Amino acid sequence: MAVFQTRVMSGSHTGTKIAVTEWGLPPNPPLVTDNASNMTVAANQFGSEKHVGCFAHTLNLACGKALKIDVVSKLLAGIRRIVAYFHRSCIGASVLKDKQQLLQLPNHKLVTDVQTRWNSALDMISRFLEQQPAIYAAITAKELRGRDKDLETLTEIYLTAAEELVLVLEPLKTATTVLCEENIPTISMILPLQHQLLNHILKDKDDDSALNRLVKHAVVNDLTGRYIKIRKEPAMA
Repeated sequence: MAVFQTRVMSGSHTGTKIAVTEWGLPPNPPLVTDNASNMTVAANQFGSEKHVGCFAHTLNLACGKALKIDVVSKLLAGIRRIVAYFHRSCIGASVLKDKQQLLQLPNHKLVTDVQTRWNSALDMISRFLEQQPAIYAAITAKELRGRDKDLETLTEIYLTAAEELVLVLEPLKTATTVLCEENIPTISMILPLQHQLLNHILKDKDDDSALNRLVKHAVVNDLTGRYIKIRKEPAMA
């Protein structure tokens, strides 16, 4: 892998501006970018017929669709609110730490999600579930009771939803990690991974909950229409 150029691009990052280059590359070079519309415009103007969207970014977009499902969005908002409280409150953080020690839980900090990285939402939920006993004990402790009117524990329905969401999203995080940890990721990995996700991992199962099915369908609907061009181009597949 080589870096041709790194430079500041002032103003709007339009496809036309991105397509301007002085690298002297041969015609129709293969091109891998994220899936933003300005990159598609740039690839077209650059004359690249072998333009492929980054699969890790594609997964990020597909999982982002699942996170916008109403019940999932409300779940994330509820966890985010609790995490934010323990981040900003010194007393809250101290009480939580005491409860972690009392319950013999790992002394892990709660994590919050980042909007541009779907797997950070999974990390936030997983850490919340790990620390749920300590969080509940801290919220209901006399030191914190009544201090913040918005501070309340999640209902059993939302806790169950959180556990179900982790089961569905963990394999997708694994796929993302595999791609990102490859020293030399190749285009030949895309179709097998996509096939495995669509035809096995994200297939409906008899014991799937209603939420599991909603999440799977949201991801599948987004992934299904991707990479059709690669399937039709033997040299790229």
